[in-house]
Amino acid sequence: MHSQVPLRVLLAGMLLATCSMTGNTQQIAASDAKGAHVAPSTGTDVTNRGVSQTAQLTDNSSSQYTIGVADILRVNVWKNADLSQTVTVAPDGFVSLPLLGNVNVAGLSTDQLGTLLTSKYASYVVTPQVTVSVVDIRSRAVFVMGQVGKAGSYPLLAPTTVLQLIAQAGGLTPFAKRKNIYVLRASMGKSEKIPFNYIKVVHGDIHSNIVLQPGDTVIVP
Repeated sequence: MHSQVPLRVLLAGMLLATCSMTGNTQQIAASDAKGAHVAPSTGTDVTNRGVSQTAQLTDNSSSQYTIGVADILRVNVWKNADLSQTVTVAPDGFVSLPLLGNVNVAGLSTDQLGTLLTSKYASYVVTPQVTVSVVDIRSRAVFVMGQVGKAGSYPLLAPTTVLQLIAQAGGLTPFAKRKNIYVLRASMGKSEKIPFNYIKVVHGDIHSNIVLQPGDTVIVP
């Protein structure tokens, strides 16, 4: 009898130790599972925030476009179809709008023009809401003529070289004189002729690749 008592105590102690280890293991597993559940949520928040910032930058860039001569604008007055118009900026920088007459818009951003028109229409409309968008950019254009796939005018929306414009125009025809291409540029009231050697540029002479300016005309003989 005396030898059985210590054995029972020993068994009870082992049982308690086993239960304690099992409980700790379950608690650690639950904690790990909780951490694994939270991590994806944090990553999603960061991703959504990045997308939102990208969209905001895009909106800001478009709203800061500077209006120029020949641009086609859409002026939208909320809930007023009679005042909403599509207009072209005249050579003097003005557009003609209902009730307001001629308004000077050249040099303004679309946001600035929207604010200006909202102020002007406040004399005729209760709490007007005016938005302005650019339908067609024509004030920043370059031109290509001669032996290319598609001669004509092209909007200058970003820094563009002669080689890039030729690519946009469908490339050179087999009859193009690749060493005699030139750019006509208006400068100080005069027309400047800038030579462009296609052969040199396509063989790696990047310094000869001319960056175009609004109004430039590329001639491909």
